[in-house]
Amino acid sequence: MREGPIGGGLPVPLDKDFPEESFKRKLEAFCNALQLDLITADQKSNWSPEYYTELQAEVEVLSSNGMASRRKIVNLQEAIRKDRNAQAFLILGVPGAGKSVALRKLARDMFAEVGNSRIPIYINLREWVRTDDEKAQTARFEVGELETFVIDSLRRRGDVFTEEFVDEYFRKLWRAGRLFFIFDSFDEMSELLDADEDSEVINALSDVISRFLRTHPLSRGVLASRVFRRPTQAFHAQKLLEIRPLSEASISDALSRYPEFNNSLRRKLFTERPDLIPLARNPFMMALLGTWVKSQRDLPTSQPQIFEGYINFRLDACSARLKRANISAERVKFVSMELAWFVFRSSVFGLEAPVKLISQHFKSAEVDAVVDVLDYARIARVTHGEDKSFAFVHRRFLEYFVTVKLLAHPEDVPISHIPTDSRGRDALVLYAQLCDEKEAGRIAQLCWDEITANFGDPDLRIRAIHCLRFLIDAFGARRNIIAHFEETLSTFVMDHVTKGDSLIMAKICLEATGLLSESRAAPVLTSAISGQDSWLQETAFRSCRQLPKLNPALEESIASYVMSIPDLGFWANRKSLLLSLSLSDALRGVYHTARTRLFNMWMSIGGAVLAVILSPAMAGAVLLYSAFMSLTGVAMSQQVKNKGGSVERKAKASTQKMIFSRWLNDRGFLDLLVTFTRMFGSFALLLTNVVRLVQGELDSEKTICLLPSCGSWGVEISVALIISSLLLVDWCLICRLARETFKLSKLLENISVAAVVILVLGGIFMFIRWAERFPELLVIFSYVGFAIGGSAMAFVFGGLCVAAWKSFKDTRSLRSISLPTMLTRNEIAQIFSGLATSYGRLRFVRSLERSRITASGDWPPGFKLSVGQGEAMCALARLEERWLRLDR
Repeated sequence: MREGPIGGGLPVPLDKDFPEESFKRKLEAFCNALQLDLITADQKSNWSPEYYTELQAEVEVLSSNGMASRRKIVNLQEAIRKDRNAQAFLILGVPGAGKSVALRKLARDMFAEVGNSRIPIYINLREWVRTDDEKAQTARFEVGELETFVIDSLRRRGDVFTEEFVDEYFRKLWRAGRLFFIFDSFDEMSELLDADEDSEVINALSDVISRFLRTHPLSRGVLASRVFRRPTQAFHAQKLLEIRPLSEASISDALSRYPEFNNSLRRKLFTERPDLIPLARNPFMMALLGTWVKSQRDLPTSQPQIFEGYINFRLDACSARLKRANISAERVKFVSMELAWFVFRSSVFGLEAPVKLISQHFKSAEVDAVVDVLDYARIARVTHGEDKSFAFVHRRFLEYFVTVKLLAHPEDVPISHIPTDSRGRDALVLYAQLCDEKEAGRIAQLCWDEITANFGDPDLRIRAIHCLRFLIDAFGARRNIIAHFEETLSTFVMDHVTKGDSLIMAKICLEATGLLSESRAAPVLTSAISGQDSWLQETAFRSCRQLPKLNPALEESIASYVMSIPDLGFWANRKSLLLSLSLSDALRGVYHTARTRLFNMWMSIGGAVLAVILSPAMAGAVLLYSAFMSLTGVAMSQQVKNKGGSVERKAKASTQKMIFSRWLNDRGFLDLLVTFTRMFGSFALLLTNVVRLVQGELDSEKTICLLPSCGSWGVEISVALIISSLLLVDWCLICRLARETFKLSKLLENISVAAVVILVLGGIFMFIRWAERFPELLVIFSYVGFAIGGSAMAFVFGGLCVAAWKSFKDTRSLRSISLPTMLTRNEIAQIFSGLATSYGRLRFVRSLERSRITASGDWPPGFKLSVGQGEAMCALARLEERWLRLDR
């Protein structure tokens, strides 16, 4: 039952393919050389051995097989180990997400299994620098070029015996399917750093790597890249592993490893410093932030300060080395700035350059000494071998030193990189945070002009989106810079959120509320949370945590949103949700609301367990009844969904109707089934036991109980079951609807809940006493109840049949559709609009997502992914964001 090797097993034993006696010794020596090279690379690149490598990223697995489902896997090795068939894996993640560290760890783990599995071949693609003759072919790449680069890279990693082994056995091992290629840093290749997102060179490189992996059928491989300039469909990946940003709970847990990160700093980070949250979602930046907190016991005032503090800390630790080299720390930082600028401006070397060319360019012994110091301090790394290359251990350090250079020479600022999201964009974010107000105002105005001019133009909208996101990242902590157009920005965001014709644009605009003052942000957030789009609600909810205080209307909207989260979703995310709410003083009231709902859910679980223990037969019967009634309730709710979505945008419904409609629209089929089962189950259990008490059917022989001594507890068991039925009730929902309907205050709501409980309990016992004196009335009530219930059942059963028939037709239609790898948006719109139920439309969108369908063309006239059209349209808009590569 032991799990198989990471790289997957092979049908033929190793000694069958390579029977010579000396082969195993040669293979072991070759693997030792590669493993030693990996260890050296880790040592030189591991700038912070304290915590960084211990972090685990969440990995989202998306299979090209339409039958597979989305799932999250914590460990990268397990994701690859469990898939024995995929030949090509694609790993995506932002810079600093931990891709390179994870891939080197993957390779080291695979070396321990070489005898039973494939040999890992780790290749850093940013070292692939083509000659001038090769570049003359522009976007044309041949498999032979990549093969030559891979072989040369392996030959440089060892001694003469390594070269001999590579020359004699590499191609034989490749043909036998004994190699597992691990390609890292696709987006950092020199040809791609300045390429547009739709550049042909990206497609050409994707194709050549795919053809390289498929040259021999049994070979397998992994390719890693960031999302921007990611490989195209030409790579033909069978499985995509997308490293997700760290959640707030993960950030809090990771920073808690530093004793200096106390509750005060935790609250300050999540409530007062929204500019640091996007950084902390990145494992690299989060660890840098932890290093700053450890030394300063406070949060940095800006992002560049994090880099400056770390570099100063590392150079201070190298003081003896600096003294022997007769060079100061300030001089090291100055030369580092010049080195970074040389590498940054070069279109030939990408993010690293040969040491020999650096020496030829600067012609200075001081530069050689600085390179040595940076390598020793783990700020940069220098590879071993004949052709040494220099690179900063992370591209973020390169961007920091480029920022320092730009501050000294503002005339060299590459403003054109902002709307194209080119290689200088992240360095410009740091620059905008440090430059003087006049220069910052100039950059902000240029971005705003680009937004107002191009946001409405579909052909140029991507430039405006890049500029808007730049404003959010660069000026979140310098709101005064955008004060002169804040009012216009507020109107711009509000228009897109409330009446925009694109959910994607509304969501991107909503992210900009962090740039607005509290008085201008609150109305926008209230509108988004009170709307019908779960995507906008989630985005607005995250933004609300940054406000110092909430007005009553906004707080009420947030509380309603928390209460409208589906039960299953609320339970699955309860820890992160409560943590997020507890960190904000402004959301303290909402936090108590969420805690109350969680307590109510625990009560329901306890009531259900109690009912099963006391009378499993009765609990089973009640479950069957409530399940049937729940299906009826689900069918009725689907009718409400189909009628509700777009109508509520045009007419201002009453608050309680909006609450109830959102409660229905935000719940999926399974969650509605759970909710209605809980409601009908509590009612059935309560009514059954009341009748048993009235009729005196408490004979111990009729009581089936799990407890060995409960046969004599007839009355006590019925009373306990009545109590368990009251525990099952969703009191939070009842109180919420009552409060909205009757406009009760919080105090009156609590009093009314207590009164309802007392009246229900008192009414039960009064009814029992009354029925004992007039038993014939119980029969009358039973007949009346059956008549009313039968009429209601007949009425809703018709609705159930209609809804079931529509769902069946949608399911049959979806099964008859064979999804290709690419669909036009016109075809998608026709299928989507042709489905009769929201359940069918949502299922169709999920199938598009699971099958990794690529969309082409434009949406047909009249079909818009606009706000207020329900959950299925929200899901389609999320997918469209991924198709447009706007997700980040």
